[in-house]
Amino acid sequence: MRLTLLAVLVVGAGLVLASVVVLALVRNDLTGNARSAATERAQDTASQLTSGALPVLPGTSEDRPVVQIVDQHGTVLAASPELRGRGPLLPQRPTDHAVGSRLRRLPIGDGAPYWAVGVPAQLAGRPVAVYAAASLEPVGEGVDAALSALLVASPVILVVAGGTAWLLVGRALRPVEAMRRQVAEITSSELDLRVPEPPGTDEIGRLARTMNAMLDRLQQADERQRQFVSDASHELRSPLAVLRTRTEVGLAHPAATEWPVFARDVHREVRRLDQLVEELLELSRSGNGNGAAPASSVDLDELLLTEVEAIRARGRVDVDLSGLSPVRVQGRPQQLRAVVRNLLDNAERHAHARIAVRLFPVGDGSGRGYGNVGRVEAGPAAELVVADDGPGVDPTHREQVFDRFFRVQSARDRNSGGVGLGLAIVHDVVTSHGGRVWVADSPAGAEFHVRLPVIPPGALP
Repeated sequence: MRLTLLAVLVVGAGLVLASVVVLALVRNDLTGNARSAATERAQDTASQLTSGALPVLPGTSEDRPVVQIVDQHGTVLAASPELRGRGPLLPQRPTDHAVGSRLRRLPIGDGAPYWAVGVPAQLAGRPVAVYAAASLEPVGEGVDAALSALLVASPVILVVAGGTAWLLVGRALRPVEAMRRQVAEITSSELDLRVPEPPGTDEIGRLARTMNAMLDRLQQADERQRQFVSDASHELRSPLAVLRTRTEVGLAHPAATEWPVFARDVHREVRRLDQLVEELLELSRSGNGNGAAPASSVDLDELLLTEVEAIRARGRVDVDLSGLSPVRVQGRPQQLRAVVRNLLDNAERHAHARIAVRLFPVGDGSGRGYGNVGRVEAGPAAELVVADDGPGVDPTHREQVFDRFFRVQSARDRNSGGVGLGLAIVHDVVTSHGGRVWVADSPAGAEFHVRLPVIPPGALP
């Protein structure tokens, strides 16, 4: 309705402007015709005076101007019957060129205005002036006729323009209304619905495809969230069930319960709960960035050394740092620390006796991108490699190990300490930093690679 009203207003304003222009053109054209007729009659009469005698001036008609011949003293020598007894038509006298002026009325006809023209002439060697006047009544009649036609045609044009605008706008917005109705029916439980996509590549078609792409992302995010909640609930239920069972048995048989063993089991399950909750929170922070520290320059080698010291203090495996080089990257220190810690913990958990850690710069600054998830900025990058001598990762599971709560069959022993979130955190953090993580081929054990963009040389503090 608003677009139709706007179209009608625009067309109406255009009609008003066009009408003013048309009426002005009609008036000027008809006035020019009257001026030409008067000038032509005056010149014809002046040419007749070359014979030295006054011509006979017949009476005028509707399309024939009236004429006067006036000597240099202002005496009317001859005139059309309608002008007899009247003085000169114009107060100014033509000398070297013609003169003209508009007369409000003459005592002839119905008092309409006239256009009078005066031209110089010679009568028997004496200078005279020939005046001719043409009625401007056709000018008023023509303007009135044009105005009447415009007054009749303009409403018709406005109605046609309004109806056309209504139909065209309605047809253009019909797909939008269909999309609106479809979107109104979409709820959190029906994210599989899609809006209709009209054919073509215009703005409406692109809008529909963009909305469907957005709905695809929302559906995928909803499915991931539901799966995440389901997996998290399952993982939380297990230690809670163990705690409840052990507590109920202990309370039912207090005398037969070995309370130190009971306390050790409860402590182990509480520690698993604490680890699970901490990793869930870390996964949430890595996914949306809320509450995370701002990005800054991070010495990745220093983070590695700090985390490796903790592993060496436990003394379960040896750590080889011969391939460690100083590298600085741009990122959030706490999240990058979680990447290093989870990779090292995962390697320690599965290694038989040895872990090898390498960190080195890669890339030639040619602007080549890296990775199939996320995007690494053009320029050099840092690559972190964490390898262990454990059983390795089956090639069929190399993509799944980064899924949340995924554990290969050999690692599903809950006493191993893993809950299947560490590598998922690594994947999300690395991706959010513009890098990628993958499992590479290795002659023995598992070999995890992380590639991150480094700070450009000009950006170093």
